[in-house]
Amino acid sequence: MLEHILPRDTNGRFEMIGIRVIQGLLIASIALCLEVAAVSVFVFDVDRAMASDFVTVVFFSAVVGLLSTPWWPVGTQRGRPHFESLQGTVMIWFGVAFLTHVTWEFGWVVFRDSIRTSPDSIWAYPWWAYIDGGDARYANESAVVIAIETVTVANGVFGLSALWLRHRSGGRSSMSTLMLMATAVVHLYGTTMYLATEALDGYSNVRTSSFIDFGLKFWLLNGLWWVMPWAVLYWGKRTLYEQLGSTDPSTDPGIRRQ
Repeated sequence: MLEHILPRDTNGRFEMIGIRVIQGLLIASIALCLEVAAVSVFVFDVDRAMASDFVTVVFFSAVVGLLSTPWWPVGTQRGRPHFESLQGTVMIWFGVAFLTHVTWEFGWVVFRDSIRTSPDSIWAYPWWAYIDGGDARYANESAVVIAIETVTVANGVFGLSALWLRHRSGGRSSMSTLMLMATAVVHLYGTTMYLATEALDGYSNVRTSSFIDFGLKFWLLNGLWWVMPWAVLYWGKRTLYEQLGSTDPSTDPGIRRQ
């Protein structure tokens, strides 16, 4: 009914404002779910396992929802090329992944000894929410996890530098695209090592009896860092062809026929 009252372009602007509001709410959910869970456990005496499950469900759902928003057929997004939607998803992913690396993971790398010995402290709960049932290696001084997380933090700093270079060049820097593609390769390697080493150890550090801990927290949540890099690499290949003024063989029908 709204389209009969407002001009089409005005209605489209309202729809885009609606998407921005939804994106803001999803970002707030990602940023605040750990703090809300910590307060619920240490102030209102909520069960730790229940609070950890809450964090897992909210974080995973909010990230997936946020990544999907560029594909919603509303406002100026209606009818646009799929590659533009993919680019929107990839840019959101960069923000989620790199900020996670330089906040949560950086905090664990620097303060891991204090975190390990403070399971009942409210300040350490943002990490224990994952350790509880998700992966006890974060509390056991696992050399593999320390190495992976240290490289991951460096990858986050590298990725943010690439985004700054891309922004500074107005999206024209092929070097920034190559750097962002390199972060995807590091994600693939690190995530594969992280998941494979625990699988080969028989999941001795994960609560396999719980679907949320084993299926959602350990596999699906971490699996985002294995699935999204492939989207980044495809986006990077297409973007490089545009930046370098070349023709992508996979999208040019004339070349495909040869």
